[in-house]
Amino acid sequence: MAQLAENTVQHTLCIPLWGRKIAAETYPHLFPDLDAGRIINELGVDLSSKKLYKLQYMWMNCLIRQYDLASEIHAYLRSHPRAVVVEMGAGLSCLRRQMGNQSNPWYCLDMENVIALREAHIPVGQYEHNLACDLNDFSWFQKIPFDPKDGIVFTAGGLFYYFEKEQVRRLFCAMAEHFPGGMIAFDAVNAMGLKGVNAEVKMAGNKTKSYFCLERPKAELEGWTKHIVNVEERDYIDGYLKDGYRKDWIFRLFAWVMRTFHMCFLIHAEFAKEE
Repeated sequence: MAQLAENTVQHTLCIPLWGRKIAAETYPHLFPDLDAGRIINELGVDLSSKKLYKLQYMWMNCLIRQYDLASEIHAYLRSHPRAVVVEMGAGLSCLRRQMGNQSNPWYCLDMENVIALREAHIPVGQYEHNLACDLNDFSWFQKIPFDPKDGIVFTAGGLFYYFEKEQVRRLFCAMAEHFPGGMIAFDAVNAMGLKGVNAEVKMAGNKTKSYFCLERPKAELEGWTKHIVNVEERDYIDGYLKDGYRKDWIFRLFAWVMRTFHMCFLIHAEFAKEE
């Protein structure tokens, strides 16, 4: 049985996976995740004793992030029905299966040992490809088929926290030039929110450190290069999944704090089309 070494970025894959398992069992009508519980069982992982999962806010965030990213993909595909979809740092995400997408080319990118886990536990669908790569080595650009007429949409859920800001800047600038007309959606936090991310990971029994944060997403990203345009900051908690579940008082308090102090948000950024 494949296992994950503790206190590594790979081990953090189990944090959202366990949250997705709880959310799918509690609210199966919101965003059907038929795989999380199965994968948890196959990995032989048990995080039930971790304090993190006693809080509705923590495990619901795992479902909310998938829902938010799916909403961004849906929106892009409405105007680019033939677009390529790329999950950066896909981990053990089953987003394509949850969305029921059987028509778009779909690429799941991650480190070699993580891709090995995907291959072992997540069936590869038609037009779906797992690609082992180092995201900081831009040679992976050449492995993604891209036609500007069709478009391309990238998602990154819980990924960039583990990057230094300069790494993210270099990556985005290069992507924006290579994939004109594309779009990326990812979750991010400010400096205060970053402390919360590290605390959550610690509560889940992991010591992996997070680094990346943004204070003024639109000004910062659009200031990196002229090729990044139309940056929008969207409400992570209530901007997409507005109802269908009942928030307990702790959830409502956490959501208020996160919104009031600008601690967590979803970023929509576009790559300028070729002139």
